[in-house]
Amino acid sequence: MSVIDCHVYIEGSPIPSTNQTAKTLAELLAGRGIDQAIVISTRAARLDPLSGNTILKNMLEQTNGLYGCLATHVRNQESSINAVRDLLGHRRFLGVLLTGDDPEEPLHPLSADEILNACRRFQKPIYLHAPNRLCVEVGLELAKRYHMHRFVLLGMGGPDWRTAIMAAQQASNIFLEISGMLDLGRIPAAIEAVGSHRLLFGSGLPDLDPAAIIGLLEDSEISPSNRRRILSENAEKLFQLELGA
Repeated sequence: MSVIDCHVYIEGSPIPSTNQTAKTLAELLAGRGIDQAIVISTRAARLDPLSGNTILKNMLEQTNGLYGCLATHVRNQESSINAVRDLLGHRRFLGVLLTGDDPEEPLHPLSADEILNACRRFQKPIYLHAPNRLCVEVGLELAKRYHMHRFVLLGMGGPDWRTAIMAAQQASNIFLEISGMLDLGRIPAAIEAVGSHRLLFGSGLPDLDPAAIIGLLEDSEISPSNRRRILSENAEKLFQLELGA
């Protein structure tokens, strides 16, 4: 069964050589049974979106199986919009992360407007950190306002995963990325509420080992077909991926 991890970070790990280069990251993922991954530059998310994403693009071009999620920052609008305009059209960038100073804190919806407007013509999924209820609520507000975009809620609300499921029920352009709480009940509950086609496998590596999320899926009471959709088929469709490309 193929596996696509749609939530991985490069650089920024406190453990030397864990995910500092595309080569070491690809080797680590392969050791966990991950066939392809969508990678976010920690440098771009925390420091400078334009330079960080440019470095990421160069890394991706040298490594098969890795794709990029272009990181933007609401406090660094000019660099973010330049990165969107210059890089988002590149075939290896499959989505956009919209973030602020603290992923645990909700974005102010108005702070996202310029960046989301710049992303319109590319029509690539928008990632939002969603580790808690307040962040999920902002994600729902943005999904309703920008119905032309598809939003991926990273972490599925953490301990507030029921709130994330309810948000996905209210907005059909919300997808739930299943890293976060290792709670066996949340995956079956999400499938029952919104269907397995709206769930995406992601780990948040290096903060969480992909093996832990794969184990969660294996231990959850879901059908093999639903497990297959979550691990790869939904990502292939959402990001227009071809396995092995």
